[in-house]
Amino acid sequence: STPLYSSSASDVYKRQVYGLSDVVRHEMKQNPNNPQNVYIFMSKNRRVIKILHYERGFYVLYEKRPLMGKFKQPVYDDTTRSYQINWNDMVYLTESLVISRISLPKAV
Repeated sequence: STPLYSSSASDVYKRQVYGLSDVVRHEMKQNPNNPQNVYIFMSKNRRVIKILHYERGFYVLYEKRPLMGKFKQPVYDDTTRSYQINWNDMVYLTESLVISRISLPKAV
């Protein structure tokens, strides 16, 4: 299985490929060029998630921004400044939203 590392860099929504690979290298003490790893970044307000990985000489960056709600809060390890999660948990994290408020039109 692919190791998945997560970080909650506070300005994740501003950073692009090279900024996120610097977080991986310097804060997470990992090699962003390792094609075996996937790195997940979530903004503090949990409204933006970015997924970075390396394949065949290229960085690939995915970004998810829900129109409503926010992503569920993962458990974060302050000592390692990251944590490993399995693929099922990553899928759950990116597909499960917390809806804090919803407005429905009145029935006519």
